[in-house]
Amino acid sequence: MKPAQLASLTADLPPLEEDLSRRLDVIFERCPQLHGFTVQDSSALPEELRSLALEKELVVTDIGVFPFINAEQCEVIYNEIAVALLDFMFERPSAKDVLRGRTFVRTLH
Repeated sequence: MKPAQLASLTADLPPLEEDLSRRLDVIFERCPQLHGFTVQDSSALPEELRSLALEKELVVTDIGVFPFINAEQCEVIYNEIAVALLDFMFERPSAKDVLRGRTFVRTLH
């Protein structure tokens, strides 16, 4: 595929932050107990836990939920976040830099 063809494939994608915002809205909509989470660089993890990082670089931490839920429900929420962020990073390789070191919280209206 030529560079011009590649550019036309990405022309319809929204700006990175807008795309991220839309994906976060879906996560928070699907997980009503989720109030927020942080994405950190995996270098903050102990060596034995780094294999759990998304794309070997980022890790989802500080997941805030209310009301209290059990471990299985927490795992479901973590998986929702992880799958959405992995999909985002796959489609938008520069997303890693946008996600790293940020905390995302539910918007209350």
